[in-house]
Amino acid sequence: MLNFNILTGDLDDQKTGLVYANKPYFYSITGQVKNNKQVTESGIIKNAGTNDRNGTTITVLFQQLGIELSQTLVHRNEGIKETLVIRNRGVSSVSINKIEAGFCVDLSSREKWRLCAIPFRVQLDGTRHDYSLSDLSEGRFKNSVFEDNTRKFMPPLQEENSLRSEAWAWGKGDQGLVVIKYNPQEVELSVATVHQFREAHILRFGGIGFCLYGEPTGAHWLEAGKEFVFGSTYYIPYDNGLTEAYKIYRDFLDEKGHTFPSNYNPPINWNELYDVGWYHSRTNELKQFYTREALLKEAEKAKDIGCELLYLDPGWEVCEGTTLWDEGRLGTVKSFVNVLKMDYGLDLGYRSILRTYKNYWPEDYLIKHNDKPYEAVEMGDQSFWEVCLCDQDFWNEKLKRILEISRNGIKFMMVDEFDWRGPCFDTNHGHHVPTSPIDHVMAVYKLCREIRKACPGLMIEAHDPVWPWSSCIYVPTYFQQGFGEIGSYDENWSFEYMWDCLNDLKSGRVLALYYYNLGCNVPIYLHITMAADNDNCIFFWWVASTVRHLGIGGKTSSRTIEPPEGLPKRDPEKRFGAYKQQMKFYKALKPYFVRGTFHGIAENVHLHTLNDKQGGVLNLFNLTDEEQDIEIFVPNDLLKTVEELPVIGARATWGKKEVQIQIKLKALSPSLVCIGDAVDQLKMDGLKL
Repeated sequence: MLNFNILTGDLDDQKTGLVYANKPYFYSITGQVKNNKQVTESGIIKNAGTNDRNGTTITVLFQQLGIELSQTLVHRNEGIKETLVIRNRGVSSVSINKIEAGFCVDLSSREKWRLCAIPFRVQLDGTRHDYSLSDLSEGRFKNSVFEDNTRKFMPPLQEENSLRSEAWAWGKGDQGLVVIKYNPQEVELSVATVHQFREAHILRFGGIGFCLYGEPTGAHWLEAGKEFVFGSTYYIPYDNGLTEAYKIYRDFLDEKGHTFPSNYNPPINWNELYDVGWYHSRTNELKQFYTREALLKEAEKAKDIGCELLYLDPGWEVCEGTTLWDEGRLGTVKSFVNVLKMDYGLDLGYRSILRTYKNYWPEDYLIKHNDKPYEAVEMGDQSFWEVCLCDQDFWNEKLKRILEISRNGIKFMMVDEFDWRGPCFDTNHGHHVPTSPIDHVMAVYKLCREIRKACPGLMIEAHDPVWPWSSCIYVPTYFQQGFGEIGSYDENWSFEYMWDCLNDLKSGRVLALYYYNLGCNVPIYLHITMAADNDNCIFFWWVASTVRHLGIGGKTSSRTIEPPEGLPKRDPEKRFGAYKQQMKFYKALKPYFVRGTFHGIAENVHLHTLNDKQGGVLNLFNLTDEEQDIEIFVPNDLLKTVEELPVIGARATWGKKEVQIQIKLKALSPSLVCIGDAVDQLKMDGLKL
């Protein structure tokens, strides 16, 4: 059990003897009352601990600012739950520019300790966020940030000398402490900061602190008599390495409902984009290439290869962002849905975006970044116009148009390019002025919730509403997610690994997907092009193993979506045939991949198991350019067996506690190994490895 003493700042574990913090707990606020001078004030502990059935409560005063901080710590199983609340006890409003509170530890006594981010030990940009003592002491740490030079009105980041993550593993060797920040109402992450006092370097963790664009936003301004409740921090010990630390976080999110249901079975999508092409709202080219006939040819490919849904990326609208189905080119939505189902056995899905690539909406709906006339955003050889989703009139119109399409039997929808691009100052929109990221985030998720409510059976994937693409996400993976009544949307986006797959593999960027699965069961969706894969179908299997909702496409490939130098030469029929064969194995074993438990044996060895089955499915990968001998050991308890099980796809040697798997893999190739009941499943489908 964890022990704590706020006066001394000690935080330790009776079981392991590890001391996680050994310096006084830190409290500091920088702010100002009305128009007075800004002050930085350290908190004074007024009440060192009131103990009752609700835990231990500490009261801290910031006398110059008139702020009272209430801190409650409650033992929860083997760990501790910490909640902090700030209240304005004065008669005037207070603005808070910086707030810091947390346990502190002297790093000089922490040789061989590490601080590792959960769930992104590897961030989306490929950087590792796993820091040694020397990394922290010498300042070798940095947050991943999404950058876009077309975003000219973004506020400054507020995270100097600080790291952020949904959770952290802080410990030594295989033992340590998982530090989780959970806030389902505001965007809030767990902040870890290195302070230097004279010659000492002090790590502050847990507690509270601003990060990103000053999240959580609601804590920056307190009217007289008002309070703000921060998200809770959970301190939970682990003693079986990082894998257990990650599992603790995954189980925690499962308990909160941020996961998938027992009957989760997403359709396998076919994305027409890769072959039909992307024409960026150019009317003449859309009339020539993005036609009903062209889409039905894609439906033929989808049916042939074994997909279950035709997904429409940009091109179905009159103009991208208008949410107006182009009946002149495509016929009615209802007729298209019916033809797909009757003739091809496919459902229909589509993508909706916020910005528009023509000057379409009334200027009253556009974001007003400042007092100057609105200017379109220039991006390459095209322009787009930013619409304010916090404008209720526009929000209503957007919802109306989406429902006019989705109520026709749509089964999947992607909420893409809804990213926040800076504050809006238009006082006629009826929102706070200026808007903040959380205002926009909640407007997006409110839209998703209303769509799901009106269209039962429609699955929604929502991109991050602030930083939606390749380097780092902004909102926590769990934020507002949940199936049924729990959340606003179903699935997250898989971070744009849809274009340059082999380089993403070689560079290690896609390891973000591996760690995501270790630490989170919120399902993610990704579509990929077979034209950018290799004939070994290595990326197909990487995505099949790490992404619960799979989409494919790209038999012939359109030059409009390829890099300037084009893609490596290939035989399209041979590649399509290879994918078609692998799809048979994937569909036979689909339950393991979409709703099984993901176990990380190694970064290149993934095990999938089902609760009611013995054995499992192993995905092994050689991510190098040379042939490799791979030898791994899988614990029998993960396979739910005390006896030998049949194994196909590799050589197996059984021991009392584990099975040894050996295989030789050629360069950049995957391997599929089935154990136990998974072997029987392949036999039932007449498939042989």
